[in-house]
Amino acid sequence: MIVNTVWIFDIDGVVTSPSEKKVSEPQIILHIASKLKSQEPVAFNSGRSFSWIIERVINPLLEMVEDKNILQNFIAVSEKGGCSITFANDGTMQQHIDNSITVPKSLREQIKELVETNYSESMFYDNSKQTMISVEMKDGFSIEEFKKEQNKLENDLTKILQENNLSDKLKVDPSTISTDIENSHVGKGFAVEQILELLRQKNIEPKQFIAFGDSPSDISMAKKLHEKNLAFTFIFVDDKGQLKGRDHPFPIVYTKNRFDKGTLEYLKEHAGGL
Repeated sequence: MIVNTVWIFDIDGVVTSPSEKKVSEPQIILHIASKLKSQEPVAFNSGRSFSWIIERVINPLLEMVEDKNILQNFIAVSEKGGCSITFANDGTMQQHIDNSITVPKSLREQIKELVETNYSESMFYDNSKQTMISVEMKDGFSIEEFKKEQNKLENDLTKILQENNLSDKLKVDPSTISTDIENSHVGKGFAVEQILELLRQKNIEPKQFIAFGDSPSDISMAKKLHEKNLAFTFIFVDDKGQLKGRDHPFPIVYTKNRFDKGTLEYLKEHAGGL
């Protein structure tokens, strides 16, 4: 089936508010539901866990979808490619976990202890992850202050990986409101490969992709689409200073508003009405 556009959304700071960590602009979900009804596939590309995505984003989407059959055009890849969610013809949710890329249990315990001892005021250890480790900003904490603590944490995590001889297998990946420790192969680009494969399995052939991100790590989505010689537009909904000094062989569209408000701005201006 040939479709005009596949829409790819990062979640944190794109679909949800980075400070409130929930859908604060319900019109974004309305737009997504409208895309699905128009047979334009939608994919989520997130570092979040199954449970978080289902509770905070997918369930609100399901409430707006009467015809569950259109969910065949919906894909959610979580934990940066470690897990995926699709829907069967009858609307049944299907989940898959790649157990080959999980991080060691001993490392999980070591990092959890570090966070609870040294960083408990600003962040917490996410117990819901299945293939990776995430340390997340506490709800309501200042993003600016979090970034200062995040820099310290990143140094501590790098040392821990070195001490455990895991630097060649795992990597530290900071984003707007969290810091992840993950298999060296995963990432937003790796997740795009999973999305492309799932589209292929569904016999969906898009003419173009439109992808949204809010952190430097999200650029790997655009890099992967560029590498595959696919037509795409990449929308960045945070301060363009985040990408300062980085040269890319493709254009980047910046929104006037930041985060989820920037996403809604683009959808309203470029994607038509509901």
